[in-house]
Amino acid sequence: MTEQNIPEPPTPPQRTQSGEQSSDDNAPVLQPDIDPAVVAEHLREDEHHRHRRRMSRDHVRRIKRKKRIRRALIALGVLVLILIALCAWLGVSALKAKSEMESAVAIASKIQSSVKSGDTNQVKADIEQFSQHIDATYAQTKQPVWALATLTPHYGSDVKAVREAVRILEDVSINALPKLAQSAEALDLNSIGVENGTIQLGNMAQAAQDLTAANEVIADANVSLSNISGTHIPQLTNALNKGTKAFNTLASLTDTVSRMADVMPKMLGLAQDSNNTARNYLVLAQNNSELRATGGIPASWGTLSVNQGKLSVGTFEAPSEQWMFSDEESKTTLTADERVLFSSKMATRYQDINFTPDFPRTAKLAEQVWQRAGHGDVDGVLSVDPVFLQRLLSVTGPVTLSDGTVLSADNAAQILLNQTYIDKATGREQDAFFTMAASEVFGHILTDMGGKNRQLVEVFQQSVTDGHLYVWSAHEDEQERLQDTAISGALTSNPSQPVTGVYFNDATMGKMDWYLKREVTSTYDKTYPSGAKQYTIHIKLTNTADAAQVNAAPDLLRGYDHEGNPRKGEIETILYLYAPDEGRIVDWTQDFDQITMHNELTVGVKTVTLQPGESFETTVHVSVSPSAGDHEMTLRQTPLVD
Repeated sequence: MTEQNIPEPPTPPQRTQSGEQSSDDNAPVLQPDIDPAVVAEHLREDEHHRHRRRMSRDHVRRIKRKKRIRRALIALGVLVLILIALCAWLGVSALKAKSEMESAVAIASKIQSSVKSGDTNQVKADIEQFSQHIDATYAQTKQPVWALATLTPHYGSDVKAVREAVRILEDVSINALPKLAQSAEALDLNSIGVENGTIQLGNMAQAAQDLTAANEVIADANVSLSNISGTHIPQLTNALNKGTKAFNTLASLTDTVSRMADVMPKMLGLAQDSNNTARNYLVLAQNNSELRATGGIPASWGTLSVNQGKLSVGTFEAPSEQWMFSDEESKTTLTADERVLFSSKMATRYQDINFTPDFPRTAKLAEQVWQRAGHGDVDGVLSVDPVFLQRLLSVTGPVTLSDGTVLSADNAAQILLNQTYIDKATGREQDAFFTMAASEVFGHILTDMGGKNRQLVEVFQQSVTDGHLYVWSAHEDEQERLQDTAISGALTSNPSQPVTGVYFNDATMGKMDWYLKREVTSTYDKTYPSGAKQYTIHIKLTNTADAAQVNAAPDLLRGYDHEGNPRKGEIETILYLYAPDEGRIVDWTQDFDQITMHNELTVGVKTVTLQPGESFETTVHVSVSPSAGDHEMTLRQTPLVD
């Protein structure tokens, strides 16, 4: 076999760094440029993936759960921060709103004083400030953070109550206060008063429409505010109650002012539609030394005529029993309640027509008696007493009567109610002096009142408030406007405006009540679960007479007992306690002689006889209707003698 030569495979050519082939077997081998850091990173990633592939499912779930919790915590933190920011916003806004509302409440109280003082410029300034504070409060509570706050559990209703109260007041600021400000000019006492026997009312008649429109808005707002329920926060509830009470006072003021502005021009013949018709009024001069529920016996009757504001006083006279109703007529003249409480004497004796504390009822009886006497119709009835006359004399100065007696602001009540009955022994002398004094004091007042308007208005305001001046109109539309005001002297039948009455009728049949000291107080006691409130009425009567001095006086002063014998200084008084409408007499420390009804009001009756120096005390608890809400009970009583 011959040996074959097998060629070896060729060696691939080598390239140089420049890219050219080299046949040099000793050429160096080139290695890639590798970064150790990159290699280490790849190794770590490989290790991580190998590790993950080795984790259990539970471990993975735990890792995911931790991530979810971390995200939730972050979200919760953000939410907390948002809530903190909102709370801070609400807190700052609430403080501003609170400050503005407190200022508004203070101004609301101030408005009443400004109106009474007759300072027109101050009234307008007060109304403007009140409006500004309400607007500023509303600007705070209408912010979005307040709307969000109403959605919070439990306390959201509190925020809602505040926003609703402020919204109501903002409506008043927009729709009522501008009209009040415009009407303030009509209340300027520089244009209201008496000058040369003529009453001037300025622009009151023109302002009546604006006042009435403003009062309607305020009255509706007052009802809405009282319907806002209590909150869960005592401080907030107290603030709302305080604001509601202040606004209620303002509402009462605007109601009275609007009614007076509507009625007075008509009653004084100064309204545009009065057709220059004269008005004639019956004037009852009550004598407080012999008590009656509305003041004292109507000892002297006279007339007051008004023609386009011009006043003229007629002759006063003592009434006659012949003017009165007979016993038989009294059965149909009086109601069943009146006959039970006051007997037929309320219609058969002129001294007793005001046994009832309801002055409109007394005025109607007086009108009928005056007509029976042949004096014709009257347009209304006015009631005054020596306390009112004495206050007027403090404005006009003293008056010298035709018999030389000087009556002043210091002695008029004492002379008319006491000294006359010591100095004059017969009833004829006493009646003559009393009627002369009433007529001449009125004449003096009408001619000496010029330029003293502010003082005159203050006297009228005070006398209306404490019951020394009453007015009744025979014109139904006018009386309807007067009915719910203090000047009407009407029994209140409104459970939402509770009134407890404490009245007195004299049974001494003399003039001993000058010596009867009366102290009547009312204090809040508690609130029942139903919302009805209970009050404590404390009554104390004291006979302050000196037995020796009064027994030296004429019999007509000391009075007569039920057998017709002259008394020895004792005072016999019938006490009437009227519970509020839809309220009740809860309990008492001294038994009543009877408990009955009058005009659907519960009445407790007690006769008290006191010897000189003796006192009588009783404590009675009364409750008001739950519908009274936050309205405080008012105590009304037989007018006191200064």
